[in-house]
Amino acid sequence: MQESQNTSTTTLAGVPVLILAGGRGTRLGEIAKDNPKSMIEVGGKPFIAHQLDLLKREGASEAILLLGHMSDKIEQFVGNGERFGVKVRYSHDTDRALGTGGAVKAALTNLKDLPDEIAIMYGDTYLDIPMAPVFAQFKTSGRKGLMTVWEANPYNQPQWKERNTAFNRSTGLIEKYDKKKATESMHHFDFGLSFFKRSVFGKPSKKTSFDIGDVFQSLIKESQLAGFEVDRRFYDLNTPESLIETRAYLGQNQLWQLGSETEE
Repeated sequence: MQESQNTSTTTLAGVPVLILAGGRGTRLGEIAKDNPKSMIEVGGKPFIAHQLDLLKREGASEAILLLGHMSDKIEQFVGNGERFGVKVRYSHDTDRALGTGGAVKAALTNLKDLPDEIAIMYGDTYLDIPMAPVFAQFKTSGRKGLMTVWEANPYNQPQWKERNTAFNRSTGLIEKYDKKKATESMHHFDFGLSFFKRSVFGKPSKKTSFDIGDVFQSLIKESQLAGFEVDRRFYDLNTPESLIETRAYLGQNQLWQLGSETEE
């Protein structure tokens, strides 16, 4: 499903957005030495503030921060989320890292009042897209999960040529996913926003630590992973180079917002 094709009025209100914010940021070197990635300054404020502002803009009412590394700094800054207009709660890794999938499962186990439908996004990416149409497509698909995807092609910048996903535009389903080995049928990659039925993470697992990629692959085998194709890039904090791009993009956005406020 293409982004522009969905005109549903479905909103994210009542859908908790789980943000995986426990990463150590090792590729950032000294930049992340004394701070978790979510607290790195971008456009004059910590990155997590931009993410929460974005969720507020998109109509989300609650975020669950899945924390690990230096979690106290994030909690002290974000608090209960009141100043961002989004309710915020927390779930923490144990002494042993749980992996992205394990962290989600732990959060769902600890917060039993969460509804049946959840959203997941990464704590180091800024996804400047309309999110409500993605959720609407998830509901329409009738599948247990949905992954947003972006096409990798020669016209994208070099860092976007990596492929890990085979998305069938005709059926609207993800047919293959592998972060380590691309195949000829893969022309897309995971954009970073996903929706799931929480029951997907309730299945017994022998693994104490597992990746969300394992969940994607399991759903693909059952023909239960829908796809939603977006037409714009994301911004991230993965490397010093991508951090520079993200600072430039979000810095410009802030200037535009200030300009519009001045004109009013």
